[in-house]
This record gives sequence, C-alpha cells and structure tokens, in this order.
Amino acid sequence: MNKAIGIGAGIGAFIIVAIIAYQVNENMFPTQYQENFRILGPLTIDKDKYVLGENVYGFMSLHPLEAGAVSFYIPNGDLYYSVGFNGSSYPDQKFYFRPMLEHIRNICTAEEIVGTWTVTITGKTLTDDRLNLTIEPKTMKFEFVNKILPGLEDKWSGNVCTEKPKESQLEIYNPGSAP
Repeated sequence: MNKAIGIGAGIGAFIIVAIIAYQVNENMFPTQYQENFRILGPLTIDKDKYVLGENVYGFMSLHPLEAGAVSFYIPNGDLYYSVGFNGSSYPDQKFYFRPMLEHIRNICTAEEIVGTWTVTITGKTLTDDRLNLTIEPKTMKFEFVNKILPGLEDKWSGNVCTEKPKESQLEIYNPGSAP
C-alpha cells in the first residue's frame, strides 16, 4: 500500500513538473504556427499566420494554359514580393521568401510587416470549377503576428532606416603587405 502511494505521488509530481515546464516554454519562446494550407486558384501557401523571421512557402499546380503573376503586399498596400508563373513551362512551381526589415525597400520597423498581408493572382487562371479560363484577379489574406522567432530579436528591433549601420566585424588583411 505504501509503495502504491509513493508511486502515485511520484507520477503526480512528474505530471506537475511537466505542466509547469510546458507553460514556461510556451510563454518564453514564441512558437511557429502549424501548417494550415491556404489555397487560392493554382496557389497554395503553407500557413495563414506567420511569426517574424519565418519563410512564406508557396507552390503552384498549374494547367498548361495558366500564366500570370502572384503578388504579395504588406499591410500598407506596398508590393513586397512577386513571382511570375507559366503552366506550359513550369507546371509545379515552388518559391519562398522571408520578409525582413530593409532600408532599400523603406520597410524600417517590424510594425510595417506585422498585420494582414494580401496575395493577388493576376493573369489567366482556371475558374473555380476548373472548366474554363478567367482573367479575373484572385485575392486572399494571411497574417504576420507580432512575435519573433527565438534568436532573431536583434534583427527586428529598432528602425533600420534611421539607425547608423553597424560596422563590419571583418578585418581586411592583404598577405602581400607588411602587417
């Protein structure tokens, strides 16, 4: 009887420690969202929510007569990424991109990436019943949430458009000259 109570207490303590460890891990490290495939015409993206620092993966299953472009717009409506497609050349096209802060694109802070993104497909695509071609644009939405992949926090802090660039840590050494 005492042995059974000891085993039961040990199992109970293990369960409590496991629950606490899970809760601490959940709160300390933002996790990526699970795959939740979104489909729009010939386009499929892997998720409907992303955290900062994640790649957006897309692939297309195209009919030979489909041709056009897929465009990804940040929350303010500016174009971030675009890829052309042609079903007669590449029927199973794959691509990915990772939004980052970029002075050259005038995307200066994380707040400019966080929010609802819009995907637009333009060109010739099959209708929803897959029996005819249409040139009607197709749109869908997905989201970047205000969480950062662990280890990338320094890449998402501050304003890259107003801060001085960090000096390179590389030291140039010419073996033909005296040190």
